[in-house]
Amino acid sequence: MDDEAIVLAAPLDRTDPHRPDTETWLGRPVPEGYTDMIDQVRELLDRLAGAAPSAEVVRSTTKTVAELSAALAAYEVDEPDQLSGRLGSAPGRAQVAGPALHVDEVDDERMIGRVRFGRHFLGSNGVVHGGAIPYLFDDLLGRLALGGGRPRSRTAYLHVDYRSVAPIDTELRVEAFFDREEGRKHFLRGTLHDGDRLCAEATALFVALTPGQT
Repeated sequence: MDDEAIVLAAPLDRTDPHRPDTETWLGRPVPEGYTDMIDQVRELLDRLAGAAPSAEVVRSTTKTVAELSAALAAYEVDEPDQLSGRLGSAPGRAQVAGPALHVDEVDDERMIGRVRFGRHFLGSNGVVHGGAIPYLFDDLLGRLALGGGRPRSRTAYLHVDYRSVAPIDTELRVEAFFDREEGRKHFLRGTLHDGDRLCAEATALFVALTPGQT
C-alpha cells in the first residue's frame, strides 16, 4: 500500500465560510465556486425529496440531470484526487452523503458545532430519519479520533441511543468528545441537541490501523 492512502482522512477543522479551501488536504487544487456547487446539490436533493412534479417537469429534470452527470463523468478521478469530502473548512467537508456540519469550536479532545438536516433526510412527520443520525456521528467521531496526531483508525462499533425526535430544517447542536485511549483503542462519545432537549447520544470505539492496513 502506498503512503498516500494513509492520509485520505483528516482531523476536524473549524468551518469558515470566509476562508474557502483552495486545495484539498492532499494538496489537490479546488476550482473557485466548488463549494457553491455542493450547496446547490444539497438544495436540489431537498427540493427533489419534497416535490411532486408534473410529467413535463420530470422529463425536463431527467434530461438536465443526465446532461450534468455526463459532464462530470468526463472529469472522474481516482480517490486521492477527488474533491468531495476532502475540504476541511467547508460545511460537511463538501460531501453530500450526510448533512452539512458546521464546526464552531474544535481541539484535540472536543468539538462543538451545528447541523441542519434538510428534507432529503426526512423519515416521517417532520423528523430526521433514524439512519442519518449514526452517519453524522460516525463521520464526526472518526475525524475527532484523528486529532492530536493520533493515527488513522476504523470504526469498531458505534452505539446510538435515540432520546427524542430530531426535527428537520432546524439548527441542532452537536458535541463530540475524545474520552480515552487504551493502546490502539480510541473511545469517543457525542450528543445531538435541539435547544436544551437531547435528541440522541452516541458512544464509539475506533481502532488505530497497523502498518499495511487500509
